[in-house]
This record gives sequence, structure tokens and C-alpha cells, in this order.
Amino acid sequence: MKKISINNIIIFRQKSEKGKQTFLNYLRKKSLEKTTEGGNYWVRSLSAMSNAFKNNDNKPLKDKIAEILDLFNPKLTKQTKDMYQRNLDILHNYEDFDFSTWMPGTINILSKTNKRSIIYLNTVPVQITPNQIYSFDKDDRKCVGAIWFVSKLEGYTTEELGIFSEALFIYLSNNFEEEYSVSQENCLVVDVLAKKEVNYKMIIDKEISSVFNSTLLAIKKLM
Repeated sequence: MKKISINNIIIFRQKSEKGKQTFLNYLRKKSLEKTTEGGNYWVRSLSAMSNAFKNNDNKPLKDKIAEILDLFNPKLTKQTKDMYQRNLDILHNYEDFDFSTWMPGTINILSKTNKRSIIYLNTVPVQITPNQIYSFDKDDRKCVGAIWFVSKLEGYTTEELGIFSEALFIYLSNNFEEEYSVSQENCLVVDVLAKKEVNYKMIIDKEISSVFNSTLLAIKKLM
């Protein structure tokens, strides 16, 4: 297996013991066939959220709403209409949102180019793909934080969002720790459909149970 996404790690957790092995075999076969993983369902809303945060401006959301509305026509299948509507629901959730509330003051967006997105954890190649990385100053220190917008039809549990936040902290530590202090509270994950937020500090403070490492160990055992 060349890589496993955080979302697939969460799906693995939900499987029965027999189903876990079957799922890993499926991912391994998929990797060998060089097919791409699905995930375009939310691309319209999540990309707009990412751009809105990057620019601290709601215009990308309003533009995307107008673009999706223009795509609606009577010939669309119900499945496509539902997809557009769910993306619209997300965009409307944050259409007038103040994105600066997710920022620790003035930030500087950092490039993800040439950064490792696949990190081996307990020999498992985990793919970590945050939306935006940024630096900021705090108490005379250069700090780094990140935000990751996620969505799923049935929603994520708080523990599952905690997996994303823990992965964020690991990503930042591996890619930026030499130059920056990694901010635990600014490893932020937002479930944009359910409007739920979790950060890595909540794991450290034991407000949320950490299940990431135990899940990786279970995957390693079956690989």
C-alpha cells in the first residue's frame, strides 16, 4: 500500500474484524491499479472554504454559490442535484462567516509545495492533506498552524475529528518544526456540514480520546 488517507483510516475503524482485512486488501489492490481515490463530492464547497480562509474573504463562497446555482437544470439526475444541494448547504453555512475567528491574529499563508504529505507512522504510509498552513507570531515565537476542512454525509464523531487534528500536528511537526513552534490549538479541523470544530489541544487536554495510534497499530498488524 503506497498511502492511506485519514478518511480511509476512519472507515477502517468502523469495519468488523473480518471487514478490516477485506478493506485493506481493497485499498492495496486499488493502489496497485493506480486508480485515484474518490473525494470530489465536496470539492466545490471545500475548495471555496479553503480560498475564503486563505484570503479572509467570503467572496469565494458567494462566487461558488452563484456558480453551482447556474449548474442546476431539470435534466440533472437526482444524485447530481443532491450533491450540488449539499455543497450549497455548506457554502450557505459560512456565507457570512468571519473567517478571522479561526486565525490567531495576523497570519502568513505558507506553501505546501515540497512538503511531505505522506508520513510513515508505525510503518503505515499516512497521507495528510491540510487545506491551509500559516505562520504567526506569539510571545516572541514564530509559530505554525493549519486548518483542515472535512465533510461526510453521515458526519464525523468528535473522536474521528480528533484523528484529523492529531494528523495535522504530526504533519506540521514533520515539515515545519525546525523553523516554527507548532501550535496545538491551531491544528484545527472543521466539519463544515455539521459545523463542528476540533483542535489538537483538545486531545492533549484529554477532552477527546486519542484513537489514532491504536488504529494505526491495528492497520500495521493486518498489513
